Amino acid sequence: MRVLFLESEALTAETRIVPLLDALRASGRIDGFACVDRGLAITGGSFDAYDVALTHRNPSARQVAWLRRNSLPFVYDVDDLLLAAPDQPLSARRRAERAGIIWCLSHARRITSPSSRLLRVLAERAQVGLEGRSVIVPNTGLEHPPPPKSGVRPRLLWVSSDVLRFSDQEFEAVRAGIAAGVADHALDCLLLGRFPQAVRDALGRPEHKTWMPHARYRHCLAEGNFIAVAPLARDLPAAQQCAIDCKSDIKAAEFGSSRIAAAYSAARPYAESDLPCDLVAENSASHWRDAVGRLVATFPEAGNRLGDHPAFALRRPSVVALRLFECLEAARAGAPPVRYRALATPRFVRNLARNLRGLRMRLSPGRPKSRSAGD
Repeated sequence: MRVLFLESEALTAETRIVPLLDALRASGRIDGFACVDRGLAITGGSFDAYDVALTHRNPSARQVAWLRRNSLPFVYDVDDLLLAAPDQPLSARRRAERAGIIWCLSHARRITSPSSRLLRVLAERAQVGLEGRSVIVPNTGLEHPPPPKSGVRPRLLWVSSDVLRFSDQEFEAVRAGIAAGVADHALDCLLLGRFPQAVRDALGRPEHKTWMPHARYRHCLAEGNFIAVAPLARDLPAAQQCAIDCKSDIKAAEFGSSRIAAAYSAARPYAESDLPCDLVAENSASHWRDAVGRLVATFPEAGNRLGDHPAFALRRPSVVALRLFECLEAARAGAPPVRYRALATPRFVRNLARNLRGLRMRLSPGRPKSRSAGD
């Protein structure tokens, strides 16, 4: 099987899609794959023709147009609530993006996602039936847990691949509780992602990295003597809370498989996860302070036990890749191979568009280009 991957976002491709395709190629289940960027430039393994396509998230107008013109069957992967509520006003650009996403949901032979809740909400907002075509493909952890950790003093890790979204009252409670736990035990902290100055001030002088390449990030998790916190909002207005509830449990998969014990808000992505999650019942200062204390008291034994939990073996890339393979096989059934022909957007135009997208991300309150996706 030869796979044509129409990549719409490098970050999600790196963290969610390419590791699965690499695993399938390494196992011999696919002959290989090529990547096509938003401007239709192709890289990677090149073949005379392709048996099936795979795209994800928010494909470019040119990628959607190519799929429309050609008969190559495709799988569509979506890991975030990219469709606004029907009554929300949209710019012309957002309306075009919405149309492309709905077209993919309507025409993909298989739709994959890490969240069944997300699939239900997308089906409702797009008014598209996904029955018989939707498949859960969870986010992955490490292929193998690292050796048991033996540090005598943990470091607190807080990762945010999105701008922190809480009500003012909830944010103050979470910040104060985690800060109090850090002060109680004189913990050093590492912040990864985008954090407001108020969080950094509350934690003293934490090390702060806004971005880390995915491979380096997972190496950091495997090697570091961490405990972790993963707060999520629970009392936002309904439309905003819906987006939070549709996120995935990727942090639980990454932390647990790396032998890191963590405390998680009792929000739907963690409360509904099939992975073991130490849930913080309320986003209150006292509950988060107590949670940090529990993590310190059980370090490193709790994290070491997590790494051996059988649930994480089911989140290995080589295992999760089999679900994607089944979707690719089902999608291509009965369809002839298709040659890839397209005139790529000139490199300087692609670079300009990439820089403009990056600028929009930095200036908007939305999702930044940080190290993880979908959570």
